Amino acid sequence: MQTPCVIDGVIVAALISIGAAVASLLLGGFVGYPILFQIVLYSAALTYLLYLLKRSDARVGRVVVIGGWALVTLVCWLFDVHLLEQVLLQATAIWLVRSLYFHNSIFTALLDLGLVSVGLAASAWAILNTGSLVASTWSFFLVQALFCWVPQLGQNADDAGRNSPQNRSSFQSAHRVAVDAVRKLSQS
Repeated sequence: MQTPCVIDGVIVAALISIGAAVASLLLGGFVGYPILFQIVLYSAALTYLLYLLKRSDARVGRVVVIGGWALVTLVCWLFDVHLLEQVLLQATAIWLVRSLYFHNSIFTALLDLGLVSVGLAASAWAILNTGSLVASTWSFFLVQALFCWVPQLGQNADDAGRNSPQNRSSFQSAHRVAVDAVRKLSQS
């Protein structure tokens, strides 16, 4: 599988937002806003999780991920958990899947957590200023399109750490020892 890129993320964000718009138009007159919000939230999260699982190279744990998401979602639905807590749970599920399937260090997972937090802030800003569920969905998932750059940022930070003066002196010491060993072997 190809790893996700920004263009893929923007396309997924657009498709999820269009789905939110269609759901708002079709269900807006029949159900209350909290129920509509939950339907859009769960549909968007499931769609995005399926996209992530499809793009991942790992083949293990997919059923557990979807089963765990379904269990958490069902508990939230049945026990009438506050909407804000439901949003945070769905965002956490997205972050966990990306951390487990796409990142290989704690640093990149924490960077991804920051990206999810920025997406939540953008989504909150959009819904407070426009009152539009579609704009809020678009804002969150548009920010999430940038997650494919997170492993590269983590790799650049790791490379910078390897080139620190302390590591260079360790390398230089090891290099000197190796050169001396080769010289001794060649003289005997």
